[in-house]
Amino acid sequence: MDEDEIYKFTAIITYEQYYSDDSTWGVFGFSTKDDIPFFTKPTKTFDPFGDNNSANDTDDKKMSKLAGKMQHLVVGGEYVIKAKYKKDKKYGDQYTPIAIYAIIPQSRETQLLFLKSMIPEWIADNLINAYPNVVNDVANGTLKTIDYSLVKGVREITWNKIKEKIINNYLISDIIMMLKPLGVTYAMIKKLLSDEPNPVLLKQEIEKNPWVLTRVDGLGFRRVDDLALKLKPELIDSTQRLVAFIQYYFKDLGESKGHTWCAEKILRAAISNNIYECCNKVDWLLENNDFLHSDNGRIGLKYYYDIEMQIYHLILNKSQIETTINISDEAIDKAIKHAEEEQGFDYVVEQLDTIYKSLHRTVSLITGKAGTGKTSIMRAIVKAYMENNYMMTASALSAMAAQRITEATEFPAMTIHRTLGCQGLNDFTYNKDNHLITDVAFLDEGSMVNASLFLHWLEAIGDNTRIIISGDHKQLPPIGFGNVFSDLIEMFDESVVSKLVKPMRQAEKSGILVDANKIRENINPISEKLQPRIIHGELQDMYYMFRTNRQSLFNIAVKTFIKSVESDGIDNVVIAVPRRKDCLNSTNEINKVIQNKLLGDVLESIEGFDTTFKLGAKVMQTVNDYDKNVFNGEIGYVTKISERYDGKKKEEYCEVTYTDIFGKDKIIEYTKKELAALDLAYAMTVHKLQGAGRKTVIGIIDNTHHQLLDNCMLYTLLTRAKKRCLLLAEPEAFLQCIRTSHNNRNTWMMLEAENNTVEE
Repeated sequence: MDEDEIYKFTAIITYEQYYSDDSTWGVFGFSTKDDIPFFTKPTKTFDPFGDNNSANDTDDKKMSKLAGKMQHLVVGGEYVIKAKYKKDKKYGDQYTPIAIYAIIPQSRETQLLFLKSMIPEWIADNLINAYPNVVNDVANGTLKTIDYSLVKGVREITWNKIKEKIINNYLISDIIMMLKPLGVTYAMIKKLLSDEPNPVLLKQEIEKNPWVLTRVDGLGFRRVDDLALKLKPELIDSTQRLVAFIQYYFKDLGESKGHTWCAEKILRAAISNNIYECCNKVDWLLENNDFLHSDNGRIGLKYYYDIEMQIYHLILNKSQIETTINISDEAIDKAIKHAEEEQGFDYVVEQLDTIYKSLHRTVSLITGKAGTGKTSIMRAIVKAYMENNYMMTASALSAMAAQRITEATEFPAMTIHRTLGCQGLNDFTYNKDNHLITDVAFLDEGSMVNASLFLHWLEAIGDNTRIIISGDHKQLPPIGFGNVFSDLIEMFDESVVSKLVKPMRQAEKSGILVDANKIRENINPISEKLQPRIIHGELQDMYYMFRTNRQSLFNIAVKTFIKSVESDGIDNVVIAVPRRKDCLNSTNEINKVIQNKLLGDVLESIEGFDTTFKLGAKVMQTVNDYDKNVFNGEIGYVTKISERYDGKKKEEYCEVTYTDIFGKDKIIEYTKKELAALDLAYAMTVHKLQGAGRKTVIGIIDNTHHQLLDNCMLYTLLTRAKKRCLLLAEPEAFLQCIRTSHNNRNTWMMLEAENNTVEE
């Protein structure tokens, strides 16, 4: 049988075996009278909707099941289905849905069949007697309420339940069919429903302005525009189309490149190249809108501008406030002495100056290149506040960066989201109306935090709370719009900012740190002729190996990783690359090979969305999950793979054990559908590794990474290594990193800083 052939048939859903609203994956039984290649003859057990009084009723019916991603189907509902046949090795014959369209029942019998899945048959009879076209009228929006005195057994709660089921089943199916040319899935529709939860209003909004679909991740403007013009060709030169393009253009510019503005002439060129029919409305729109901000030939979303200016003014106003916190110089000296004794070395003059200033300021921004001691001075600062009984919070963007704070200061740190008590997307327990209960708020790796999250963190800090933000503004900029930490360093003077420039004595011996700081300034650290193997540093800790063959780079990285694990332990070694997928030297490809080499003999495994996880695999959580209490960047191991039976179905699951720096374990369970939140963690992208460190780091750069090759990325890669770094590179890729400066983002705050410099 051809499993690529698509079958179209009309079916009635007979039972629901499983459905997840989160993943939109489910299993439903169905009966059909249409011709399908695999079927089972129904019995009364299989088909509860058959006529029990007719012996021949089941003769022309066939039974099977649907398994895959789809909307939540209703038992008793009738649907037109397009699907492919699949013979599953474990679960047998089934159909994988491609498109499902709900048929609104018109006859009394089909309406009764649908309603019987929610309410007793006698109540369904009463409802249809009073309102003969009840399902159709609700689906079309013409029946919003009923006279309860006419329908025995139905009151407001029951009616709302029926109405919601009808709307969700028939209207959402209608929307999906309307958007089918875009390849829109039910999961995408759920994104739109989170903004407009009423499907009736959502459908009206899409019909009125189809470009609202650009809000859905994965739907580019071009795809949406093509469909919109088919639905509404008369809007080809409309303001709606122009506004939608401009909003999409700036959101894409912000999320992909970090810019919050562009030159007006660049925007006009983009409009001309993409929607030239709207060019005659550009002048009018730029003069008459409330969603753009423009200044001296520069233009961007007002939303971006407002966030950046709020951050600037919050920091400015905060820096001018005197708090009730006070630590004497004598107490500071005592904390410094304790920190020096614990670390085994004395602070240099520059570090001591930064410690004293930070403990006397309301706002302190600390930046410095690799090896200048940013992390070590935080031990003294934290110790001073703790020894004088002040409350602190310590935060970082990722779990790995938060763990590094705890390792360096012995103070428990958390992710920003956890510190703020995240309840959902941009929904935090602590906010501008409910401030954190703390005397000092410390944020590390400030360069990693984008403008939106930075503002949420600042708004949650009260007037009597001190702020310390530390980081390296020459490391990779944040994912998302803005470049807040780097901009703030440029906007404020030494009354707020401390810049560490002098390397610590031990750092001067390190080839890793010396070379990294040269790369930071676009200086090639290799003055000698390029050779297959080069070692730098008094400590001989920086290794270079150049090859022109990418497979060779891959093979050396894997071989070195396995060898390093034997000497350093698996938790102390990582491979760092710019890209996650779609090339040979990506984390996806490297992780698969390393897992097989380390765990090739292990038979137990569980299949994720695009990754197989073996028992014992090292994994990383890639999103914040507050229900499970596990966060982006946490590293653990698959310690159990099993399955359970709930009386209806078998379900595979695994357990991952995470261990914090204090040795405390937590065990998190993942079903197969939840494994999309995990990645193998032998290799990581440089972005994911930012804020963390490993004893041995093996880096790979080649020309397939060309869009990501600059000195900022390479500097960040090298500085992840604590003891040893091996950089495997194509020569041309390495030189591109050296000569390509990190492209400073176009941000409103940086523009403000430049204007201030000009005025001065």
